[in-house]
Amino acid sequence: MLERLMGLLKRGLIIFLVAIFAANLNIAGTAEAVSHAQEEPIYIVQSGDTLNSIALRFGVSADDLQLVNDISDPNALIIGQRLTIPGLEGIAGILISTTLSLGASLINLTRQYQLNMDDLAYLNRITSPSEAMAGATFIIPLDENQDTNLSLVTVGKGQTLLEAAIRTGESSWQLIRDNQLLAAWDILPGDKLYGPPSEDLLSTEGDFLEDVSFNRLPLVQGETLQISVKSKLPVEISGRFDDEQLHFFSDDQEIYYSFHGIHALADPGPHNLQLSAVMDDGTLHELEQLVLLVEGDYTNEWVFVPEEYLDESVIAEEDAYLEPILKTASPVKHWQGIFQYPVDEPCINSYFGQRRDYNNGSLYFYHTGVDFAVCAQNLNIYAPADGEVVLAEELSIRGKAILIDHGWGIISGYWHLSEFNVDVGDFVKTGDIIGQIGNTGRSAGPHLHFEIDINGIPINPETWLIQEFPQSIISTNGTD
Repeated sequence: MLERLMGLLKRGLIIFLVAIFAANLNIAGTAEAVSHAQEEPIYIVQSGDTLNSIALRFGVSADDLQLVNDISDPNALIIGQRLTIPGLEGIAGILISTTLSLGASLINLTRQYQLNMDDLAYLNRITSPSEAMAGATFIIPLDENQDTNLSLVTVGKGQTLLEAAIRTGESSWQLIRDNQLLAAWDILPGDKLYGPPSEDLLSTEGDFLEDVSFNRLPLVQGETLQISVKSKLPVEISGRFDDEQLHFFSDDQEIYYSFHGIHALADPGPHNLQLSAVMDDGTLHELEQLVLLVEGDYTNEWVFVPEEYLDESVIAEEDAYLEPILKTASPVKHWQGIFQYPVDEPCINSYFGQRRDYNNGSLYFYHTGVDFAVCAQNLNIYAPADGEVVLAEELSIRGKAILIDHGWGIISGYWHLSEFNVDVGDFVKTGDIIGQIGNTGRSAGPHLHFEIDINGIPINPETWLIQEFPQSIISTNGTD
């Protein structure tokens, strides 16, 4: 009897303890569920933000945004202020806006930030993976308590996951887990594999695709595109931007540069970039990427000139004559630093890219350079950088003209001169007087038309007068 009573007591005690444990679990689970339910994504206010622009970006009501964040004055947002964004079910963390860099793809973003692809697509209102192009602005939810994964390796042709694991020093199963792979077979050539930061991580800096960068993203109509490729080993690089061939040059065989002109009339939207690199051992690396191009800030202007200068057949003939000269890509870089202004008093009376109406509809085009009015006490025109004179003659439309080849596809032009101070074949130094301002050819008055062409495409020359090329690069090791 006593033994039975003791057994019942033990059993009751066990049931009591289990009940307490279960209750604790339920309380903890409920607290966790409440905590999770209360977690809502946070956006940090940036310069230029308004309550309406933030609401529009995240597809929520400005009134709800004001109510949830207890904002009394919607016009008094502070840079750095943390705003809770309502209505984004299942999404948490800090919401940042970032410009996607070269190598970006929807799947790479999910691997880098350990995100759900559906959440990423929902946040950015995209319907196709191709919309995750270089230069596009994307919203990324970041976990403040979790390190962002690093790009470890790009899968080569015929490479297995085991080989990729050996290259990175990680295990195959960890690569599968960190990259949301279905199995070891779930990789394709060109895929990037990511992993958490680690002091023991083996360096893969020699990977071609990890060392490609642009000078600016997104691309802009009429501006300079600089592509930089780093390689610790000798490499032969080629590529195309849309249908135009890219030329690569190097001073030290470690960084290869290609300069390309984005046409001022190029259609905004996605443009195709193709790059390939062949290493000394025959290894081939390839990259094909859509890159976003946006409109330049160009306006309209009206110009009146003698009608004889608007004959399109004469214009086409002169353009065809200059094309092979302007598309020269000399292998030696002559210039150093920022280009100097070509006149003493640089007062501009017409800017690059302006959409021009000649003689009220006789001809529509755009301005391929900048026009400097006569503001100095002299008419001197100076070489803005070192280079070789490749043209010095009078043309029908451009009047007396000079072209200087600065190397690597960069050529500067000077139109409407009254006289030359140089001949073809002369090598000029920065600051040398090359000619005098005039009013020859299609000109509405004395001025210097100054332009810079890259591979035959006129680009905004003011950029070269205020920025040094090659420029500092935007690394692909950021958001990609």
